[in-house]
Amino acid sequence: MKGQSVRFGARETQIVKLLMRGCDNAEIARQLKIARRTVKAHLERLFRRFGITGGIKRVKLATLVVSDTKLSANEGHGSLISSKREQQVIQLVAEGLKNREVADAIGIEEHIVKNYLRVIYDKLGLWNRVELALWYQSRRIGPSLSRSAFWEMNP
Repeated sequence: MKGQSVRFGARETQIVKLLMRGCDNAEIARQLKIARRTVKAHLERLFRRFGITGGIKRVKLATLVVSDTKLSANEGHGSLISSKREQQVIQLVAEGLKNREVADAIGIEEHIVKNYLRVIYDKLGLWNRVELALWYQSRRIGPSLSRSAFWEMNP
C-alpha cells in the first residue's frame, strides 16, 4: 500500500465516513438505506484493494485513511496516557491486533488488555477501537514500535 493514494468511489466514501465515526455495518446500512451484506461487500473490496489482511481490518482501514489524509492533531489528551504499557496497548490496537494478539505480544492476559482499553477509552473519551486507532494515528504516541521490533527487545 506504500506510495498508493487512498481513493474511494461515492458509496465507498459514504461507508468510510461512517466507519470513521465508529459505526458498525448495521448502522452504516441503516443510515445509507442499503443491505448489510452490501456494506460488507464494499468493505471486503476495500480490504482487498489496499492489501489489508488479518487482525481487525476496520481499524487498519481507518488508520490507512487517517495517515493518508494527515488529520491535524489536537494534543490535549496526550498527557493522559502516562503509562508505557498503555502506550504499547494503544499502538498494537492501532495496528489492528485483536485483544488476544495484543496480550501475547506484550506478555499479559487478554482480560488485562480489556481492562487497559476500558481505562484508555475513559481517559480519552473514546468509544471503540476505530476511534482509538484514529486518535493514535493523528498523534503518534512515542516512538514507533512494530511487532517485530517489540519481539527483538523482549525475546
